[in-house]
Amino acid sequence: MNKLFLLAILTFFCIRCEKDEFDVNHPDVQKFVQQIKNGTYNCYEKGENGENLWLQMPKFTKNQIQSLIDFAKDTSHISNFPINPMSSRTPFPYEREYFILGECLLWTVEGIRNGTGYGSLDPYLINTALDEKERYKGLKGYEIRIVRDIYQDWWKKNKDKDWKNKNPLENTSYVWF
Repeated sequence: MNKLFLLAILTFFCIRCEKDEFDVNHPDVQKFVQQIKNGTYNCYEKGENGENLWLQMPKFTKNQIQSLIDFAKDTSHISNFPINPMSSRTPFPYEREYFILGECLLWTVEGIRNGTGYGSLDPYLINTALDEKERYKGLKGYEIRIVRDIYQDWWKKNKDKDWKNKNPLENTSYVWF
């Protein structure tokens, strides 16, 4: 009886551990968002000696664009997100020390669209209609929801067309930094 109980507990823990793992090659958007929000996403690119270098961007595809746009309604402040390893700058706008989840998810969509996996060097938008000093402070949550609606319209109109070559932010004052 004790052996059966022990076997049941071990099976539960094995299933639980397996369930929490994240597969960057076959990513689940909901699990990714949940782990990013909880601060538990820990899929790192490893160095020669096994040290953590940077968070890996999951290999999202066209099939996940709608889910990413749906989750981009969330403007929670987050502390970690996979960033472009080619960037040598701070990944935040001027005078901001956090990421905004929805903005990062739209940046991920942009990375799928442009084929690089990263929307630009850094995961934030600027509004070029503002003066130089203000534009580099990044967007507020309500502005990110506006951009999210722009991406939603773009996707509805272009998902069955040449979506990669149609810039969602064309004819707007918003650009990825």
